[in-house]
Amino acid sequence: MKLKFEPSFNSESVPASFWLICLGMLGFGVLIVTRLVDLQLVQGQKYLVSSDQNRWFQQQIPAERGNILDRYDQTLTLNLKRYFAPVDPLAVWSPQVAIDRDRALDLMAVPIATQASFLAEKNMISPVNFSLQRGYPLGEALAHILGYVGAVTAEDLLKQSGLSLTELVGRTGLEARFQDQLRGRPGINKFEVNALGQKQRLLSAQSATTGVALKSTLDPYLAAISAQAMGTKTGAVVIFDVETGEVLSIVSNPSFDPNVFQPITDAASQAGILARKNQVANYFQDPKLTMFNRAVAGTYPPGSIFKLVTALGGLAEGKITPETIVEDTGVLKVGDYGYANWYFTQYGRTEGSIALERAIARSNDIYFYKAAEMLGPTLLADWARRFGLGRPTGLEVSGEAKGLVPDPIWKEKQIGERWFLGNTYHFGIGQGDLLVTPVQVAQLVQAVANQGKLCKLHLLAETQVECSDLGLSSQQIKPVISGMIQACSPGGTAFPFFPVNAAALKAAGLDDQAGFQEKLLAGAVACKTGTAEIGAANEQGHRPTHGWFIMTVRTDQILKPSLEKPLAATDSAILSTNLSGVFRSPMLGQPDWQTHSNWLNLVKKVGFPRQIGIVVLVESSPEKIYAEGSADAGPVAKQIYDWMTNQ
Repeated sequence: MKLKFEPSFNSESVPASFWLICLGMLGFGVLIVTRLVDLQLVQGQKYLVSSDQNRWFQQQIPAERGNILDRYDQTLTLNLKRYFAPVDPLAVWSPQVAIDRDRALDLMAVPIATQASFLAEKNMISPVNFSLQRGYPLGEALAHILGYVGAVTAEDLLKQSGLSLTELVGRTGLEARFQDQLRGRPGINKFEVNALGQKQRLLSAQSATTGVALKSTLDPYLAAISAQAMGTKTGAVVIFDVETGEVLSIVSNPSFDPNVFQPITDAASQAGILARKNQVANYFQDPKLTMFNRAVAGTYPPGSIFKLVTALGGLAEGKITPETIVEDTGVLKVGDYGYANWYFTQYGRTEGSIALERAIARSNDIYFYKAAEMLGPTLLADWARRFGLGRPTGLEVSGEAKGLVPDPIWKEKQIGERWFLGNTYHFGIGQGDLLVTPVQVAQLVQAVANQGKLCKLHLLAETQVECSDLGLSSQQIKPVISGMIQACSPGGTAFPFFPVNAAALKAAGLDDQAGFQEKLLAGAVACKTGTAEIGAANEQGHRPTHGWFIMTVRTDQILKPSLEKPLAATDSAILSTNLSGVFRSPMLGQPDWQTHSNWLNLVKKVGFPRQIGIVVLVESSPEKIYAEGSADAGPVAKQIYDWMTNQ
């Protein structure tokens, strides 16, 4: 008999736990498959990129900024390298030891085959890194114009795309204005690394690109001597080419050392770091406003130098002539008010009957009160604006102030008062609400000295010269410049230059009746002094004063004796290798900026403007409350003149 077994399955006999286990296994399998699909198909590219990123390491190579050059093609800025040797050359992140330049050169000069065998086999580069700092050889002299650079901040990264953390960013001056042109582009070395973060081989190397150089019109020698001439005085000096508007020097005093703003490296001592932080803090907290660029952002009443505008406006509009006579009685009475001449106030004396040339030479207030009255405030304001006052000059630096040229409409709108005759008197002598900057005054002097042709001031050598004719005739210019020459001659107000003009005219065999062109060609200086009241009067009725001095001179005449001599041996003096204690670096080839022979040799080789103008402002200070144009600003210009002529 055969037994037959038939399998039977009774689901009711299978425990529930079995089904739970099967369901769990099925779910787990689905998860595994889903995750595999996600990893390989959905996010495969993402993880491939991430894997490659872990496998590769990019090292940025700092890029040098383009240098700012002077008018002689010398560098006014330096790119200084600080070298470091990593403790472990193979590690992506390794502590670094600061080394000097000689040691760095030694390491980089060692043939690759004699270095560690691993480096040679893997085609590695020499184990030397570097960072860049910006050097400013002239220090304080051109700080406000060149500006300074600083390390990249989070705000910089938000504003400028493409910046890297190894770059330096211009903060002020030309460094800031031409940041995009001056900045270079960092290089990149791409390495393959292992899981331990060690470099395996160099995959690619992209060199850094140096920024584009910027050639300026600046003369560092004149800047250095201008800063020296200012000494501890607060104010500004502007020197420029009368015929083109090229700016040769702008100095604002007090100034700062731009070298202290460089990023602090790991090699700096704690004492050095603290000293630099304190120095920077002192700059920004200085009550004398060290960081303030007075030459372009400071606004001041021009005082008597504005009398040139009053004179030329009156002549152009036919309100006065060179022969117009005004009687100086010491004080001009208008109702209950009196308007005095400075000569009467200081010495109790009067000039008597006086015409235009003599009025300019003596800076006679009474004459220009009446000249302003004849011209009227509206026309006077129009002529002030025509000479560039009341608006920025457009100089290639940021922060330029526009100043203020008042008129009756402005006063009624801004102050709510009508214009009085006394306002016109004050306006005519450069007082009242009138405000100008030193560079605006330079623009004014440029236009007057250039026979009524205004050429836009500029700092870049490649700038197209832009000039416009103000519509003044030679007959209108003549008495004004003649008066300016008399101001710098015996009997005028600018006593520091009396010997200069007396000697120039004597050497040329000219007398006072000679024409102004003949006198200029003989080397005479045409100038004007100004003493401008500011602030509130004291108990004696005296107000603090700023001193102004403006001048123009034919440099082809005053430099002629020196230029006709053979080239002198260049002075071998080298600037200190210690830039204010911030960093040390060889600066071979950097000249002594105050050596006259160096400057004269460059002038012979490169050339120099035929006629220059100089503007000096000396502010009132606790040490000298009543700064004067003749006594305080004039000697600054005279020291610059003496250096140029090697006297």
